[in-house]
Amino acid sequence: DAVTIAKWVIRMIAEQYGVVATFMPKPLFGEPGSGLHFHQYLMRDGMSVFHDAAGPGPLSEVGRCYVGGLLRHGRALAAITNPSTNSYKRLVPGFEAPVRLAYSVANRTAAIRVPGYAKSGEDTRMEFRPPDATCNPHLALAAMLMAGLDGIRNHIDPGPPITGDILALPPEQLAAIQALPASLPEALDALQQDHAFLLEGGVFT
Repeated sequence: DAVTIAKWVIRMIAEQYGVVATFMPKPLFGEPGSGLHFHQYLMRDGMSVFHDAAGPGPLSEVGRCYVGGLLRHGRALAAITNPSTNSYKRLVPGFEAPVRLAYSVANRTAAIRVPGYAKSGEDTRMEFRPPDATCNPHLALAAMLMAGLDGIRNHIDPGPPITGDILALPPEQLAAIQALPASLPEALDALQQDHAFLLEGGVFT
């Protein structure tokens, strides 16, 4: 609801100044696009369950499995988080928008970024970077949560985070990392093939 209200307020204020606010992901060719990055974590007793002070990495096992679910279902999620044809004009190499389903720490070329500054037990989190503001936030948030919970339920380990610029990896390493869909039809095909995780508990039909 807050996302929808914010978009409405921005449009109304822009109109008062005689301009139009657009939430198109890629309104200008050759310029960086505009994403709607979602920072996510689950809480228990006021603390992020993604935090593990004694763990080997920036995320707890629960946090890594949540990331694993988002990566496993990332291609299908694109149909909901990136639902316009213009969405796929943004998801191209060279403009900091993610094109590969990998996670990293403090790295904006990854589909999932773990903020390096969020280290306390209250705010340890991950950021899912592919979505854009043409999505329906109610559907997008529910779908991302379902993917993350599927990762936890099935103990989907994403492996170690990628270090450095993902697009600068050698071709054989890059080819091993699943790519986000390059078009809306490709995303819809992915959703048709992978949607059982959304049906758990009757959340989606």
